[in-house]
Amino acid sequence: MDPLLLLSQVLLLALGANAVAVSAPELLPGHLFRLGLALLAALVVARIPLSIWIRGGLLLYLGTLFLLVLTLFVGVEKNGARRWIELGGFSLQPSEFAKLFLILYLARYLARHGTDHPILGPVLLIGFGVAAVALEPDFGGAIFLLLIAFLLFLAVGVPLRRILAIGTAVGFVALATQGLYLSRFRHVLERIRAFMHEGGMAYQIAQGREAILAGGLFGQGPGAAMPHVPYAYNDMAFAALAFALGAVGVLLLFAAYTLVLGRGLQIAARTEGATSVVALGVTALIVITATLHVAVVLGLLPPTGLPLPLVSYGGSSALTYGIAFGLLHRAARETNPAPAKEGE
Repeated sequence: MDPLLLLSQVLLLALGANAVAVSAPELLPGHLFRLGLALLAALVVARIPLSIWIRGGLLLYLGTLFLLVLTLFVGVEKNGARRWIELGGFSLQPSEFAKLFLILYLARYLARHGTDHPILGPVLLIGFGVAAVALEPDFGGAIFLLLIAFLLFLAVGVPLRRILAIGTAVGFVALATQGLYLSRFRHVLERIRAFMHEGGMAYQIAQGREAILAGGLFGQGPGAAMPHVPYAYNDMAFAALAFALGAVGVLLLFAAYTLVLGRGLQIAARTEGATSVVALGVTALIVITATLHVAVVLGLLPPTGLPLPLVSYGGSSALTYGIAFGLLHRAARETNPAPAKEGE
């Protein structure tokens, strides 16, 4: 496995354990089990040739779309959202996997058809996924799917005229349906209004900032009594980490994601075709998710529900980012294949 990626991954796992220990100690045993699964997933995925994952990208994404539609009908409702399917004692959140498998699908498509090819097919599949996630409702997750697709199209050189044409069409559809959507899911509109009118200082954000300030330079430690922050163990994990480990912990967190960013971009630059697209997409998935999570906790964006990769509590999230790291490990290995033994 790649040493820099493994270092950042283990560091994030350790930081995540501290964040959950201070915000919801009763969840720590389950969280440690999930982190172990994430590490195991990375180890397993890193041993499978990336070409196999890319060839299966379409099937994986179509399977996730099926689960997203199924969730709308038989999913478990929590806090007004229907995003989870119960499988025995495990809750599966298909929208988490949709982000990753979309990258694999687009890598397969772009490798087969090139960049100056009509992208109507991928756009329709992307739009289907975005609509399904938005109807859960998960407005932030839907926007994030669009963002990942747009960045990949732009980065690999899809002509801007095609992106703008599709973007314009999507914009008109969004404008035509936004009234119906917001009237159906009023809490989405209420969150936006609260953010616009209160400058992001909703109760959750205000409590999160209080926890961050209370952390100081070295933190209060995972055994300290943390100020009440709703969903501090997942949606507000950055606040829990800052309280537990202070500015030192925050710097370690930023250092870990910076390592992922630098190494991921290096791998993407040293590879070609679908492998490069996967490396770029996975790096963007991890780093952008982390950036948006921190921005929400600091009150710079409305609440989105995006996790802090490998830090926030959640089985689907941990497994998704474990697989994502495994794909990066594999891409790194394929850029530097082991030298053949003498006589082979």
